Amino acid sequence: MSKTPERPAAEHETYRAASAPWLTGFLVLLGLVVAVTGWGGTGAQHAAAVCGCLALVALGYALYWRPRLEVHPNEVRLVNPVRTVSIPWGRIVDVRTRFAVTVATAERAHSSFALPASGAGAALRAGADAVNRNHPIARPDGGVRVGDLTSTASGAAAHRVRSLWQRKIDTGELDVFAAEPRVEPVRTRVVAGPLATAALLLAASAVLYTV
Repeated sequence: MSKTPERPAAEHETYRAASAPWLTGFLVLLGLVVAVTGWGGTGAQHAAAVCGCLALVALGYALYWRPRLEVHPNEVRLVNPVRTVSIPWGRIVDVRTRFAVTVATAERAHSSFALPASGAGAALRAGADAVNRNHPIARPDGGVRVGDLTSTASGAAAHRVRSLWQRKIDTGELDVFAAEPRVEPVRTRVVAGPLATAALLLAASAVLYTV
């Protein structure tokens, strides 16, 4: 099932994998188990248990909760574990879902870590509406990929991006035939802090346990 998009005060839509809360919660619970069972008789062991707990919480945040796709009025933003890519609407040339939601520009394609294509089970669970609601661009040969089903997280996100992109073209807000579109370039920002924090905490936990 697709996750209902969040609409925070910033007026943008956020899409995450339907499994993101469960996987994040699992690592948080596992971290608590590590903190309790790893609590030892020395100060170093206490610290190691706490670091191990915090490492798993940080890992859950970095790998499952933080990654997302955001739909903004002026751009589509892909937040991945290490990189954040901001793609202005005028730079988009295609939206694919073969392996994951992928927003393509004339220069390269950018995939969303948070929204991989769903498996075959999603097709068995999908109803007719999940097929019929698809944007025409998703059905070039009449067929629909599992990743495009609007009942899945990847399909819902791709459908929303395609629909808004088409609307901007139809209203003349975007001129896809312009030789030199007057839009901002794609911006890529490296954000390694969350994963680096998890790695450092894991290393600290391992060292403290050996002290």
